[in-house]
Amino acid sequence: MSKAISKAKYLRQLYPFKEPSTSIDHLVIGGGVVGLSVAANLVNTSGKDKTTFLVERRGQLGQETTARNSEVIHSGIYYPLGSLKSKLCIRGRDLLYDRCKRLGINYKNTGKIVVATSPSQIPYLEKLHKHSQDSSFLSNPNDISTSSIFTKLLSGEEARELEPDLSKEVCKGLLIPSTGIIDSQGLVDSLSREIEESEYNQESLTEDRGEGIIVLGTRVVRIDKEKKGNGWIVQLETNWEGLEEGEKGDVESVRADIVVNAAGLGAVSLSEGVSGDNEDPIKMYAVKGNYMSYKGPGVGNVSRLIYPCPSANIDHLGIHLTLDLEGNIKFGPDVEIIGNSKDYSINPEFWEKHLSPNNSIKLINKFFKNVSNYLPLIDLNKLQPDYSGIRPNIVDSSSKNSKFSDFLIKHDNNNKIGFIELLGFNSPGLTSSLAIGEYVSKILIQKQIKGKYSKIGNEQIKKLEYLSKGWEA
Repeated sequence: MSKAISKAKYLRQLYPFKEPSTSIDHLVIGGGVVGLSVAANLVNTSGKDKTTFLVERRGQLGQETTARNSEVIHSGIYYPLGSLKSKLCIRGRDLLYDRCKRLGINYKNTGKIVVATSPSQIPYLEKLHKHSQDSSFLSNPNDISTSSIFTKLLSGEEARELEPDLSKEVCKGLLIPSTGIIDSQGLVDSLSREIEESEYNQESLTEDRGEGIIVLGTRVVRIDKEKKGNGWIVQLETNWEGLEEGEKGDVESVRADIVVNAAGLGAVSLSEGVSGDNEDPIKMYAVKGNYMSYKGPGVGNVSRLIYPCPSANIDHLGIHLTLDLEGNIKFGPDVEIIGNSKDYSINPEFWEKHLSPNNSIKLINKFFKNVSNYLPLIDLNKLQPDYSGIRPNIVDSSSKNSKFSDFLIKHDNNNKIGFIELLGFNSPGLTSSLAIGEYVSKILIQKQIKGKYSKIGNEQIKKLEYLSKGWEA
């Protein structure tokens, strides 16, 4: 492949248009928690005669971003009011806790403390606390962010009473009880069952439940707008892994009324390859986060997640302590930018070669220096490189905050009727996942009510109006 053209254009040359052999209602691309949640919601709300396909290029679900993160249930405190991250994280947090309790998914409501180790950091904690108390979180009873974020400011002594291993330099803390941890694979398994098993998750069942099918080991290689009508022609390739450049696996073509691009790290490239799209391309770059495991002194009393105050010159939360469900401790992630929009355009999978954790002495020393500020008795020699994750970040040119990039949900954009794009779903994507699925399904429901996608009867309109209550999509 010539590097003069993007991977998306190259694939359109390699895979000429092919007439579809079958027709479906919904095609969801991507088998991480976001795509699974979208598919589960579509199955549950779209109608008993509707079919939802989810395709995942890997041989198993949830193997990319979903499998390589902190598994934290975030409170929603860090995000600007009114942003999708704020709304979807808060709603998703509550949906996750409810689902875990009802369906037996392993989780723990650990709580979290953000700590200041110098007086200069105290205003940051006070600002977070004030932000959490903002009445806008509770201003609209029909809005998705009706749940508050309880926080409590602590003195240094109070913080050490809760977490005795904290440094004597800790002069202030902010307690956030709603933070927790979750078994992400358990969530993946639960959502896949909900898609394919008609009796799973009784609370979500309706008499209008559709059919859901998950197809693994299948990648999307081409998407075309239907010439007559509002559907999409999507080419799916199986037996593709291990192919040499220019070789093709087995290719089938399907027609779908609705396509949801939830491809995570591959979402921007997939969007770029959609025919007839004359929009300016979304700029995307990859961020690697390294994690280190720790078994040693200085953490024997830890029972909550512990986050430092971020430095003024960085745009991430700092290297923090998280727990897994077995009580093991890990530190991370850090932030390492590994690519830019050009890298993505030429090779959307370039990030795969960066998946191995960084085991350099320099990075280990960096972790030690950061963590020992708030946990002074840890042993440098006990820090072990563990794993790393890659997060899809987009450049939001419309944002006034250069350090904040919101989730981007595009639908019916630039005449792409029935094409929904979920872009830049980094943290808090796991926490927000159930709310994202709910949100997307309600977008489609409201379009149905308006008659944009299909003709429906009055009784169905009443049901759809009930399902779409409280959302402005």
